[in-house]
Amino acid sequence: MLSVFTDVQWQPLDNAKGIPPHLHHMISDQDSLTQRLKRQYNNAFSVRLLSQSWQVPTPSEQAFLCCQNEQASVREVLLFGSARPVVFARSVLPESSLAGQNKALLHLGETPLGEYIFNQPGLCRGPIEVATIAAREFNILLECDFTAQTTWARRSLFYLREKPISVCEVFLPSH
Repeated sequence: MLSVFTDVQWQPLDNAKGIPPHLHHMISDQDSLTQRLKRQYNNAFSVRLLSQSWQVPTPSEQAFLCCQNEQASVREVLLFGSARPVVFARSVLPESSLAGQNKALLHLGETPLGEYIFNQPGLCRGPIEVATIAAREFNILLECDFTAQTTWARRSLFYLREKPISVCEVFLPSH
């Protein structure tokens, strides 16, 4: 999925125009998306790990993380609510952020990242950025045929034990 994120034009949440009202609260929420989705879907929530591998982040991700020319563990998952994919998430974990207790991030499997990080002491979240992405970019993952739909995505840095990780969440249209 790396190519999807190569040309995304991120902007600060406060500058964003046209976020659909039904998504605005979710996109601007500073709390755990995992917990929000569990509440929304009465715990009918699950995670499907799509991939986790070492790679070089996109130039945008490198700039966002301030980690030029550094390998990162990139984890991509689908979040399901009531057996329907509702969010595609991409986490970029720079190698330099994975020391000590943060190494646990490499072994989450299908445990939600949010469930782990929001239970860690001293977690800090940076500002939220948003972007739109053509929904058709996710057709291969969803076995769908989106054509003209647009998805909204958000990303932010989390500082876990003062080390940055990038989390991007794409809010998928219903199909």
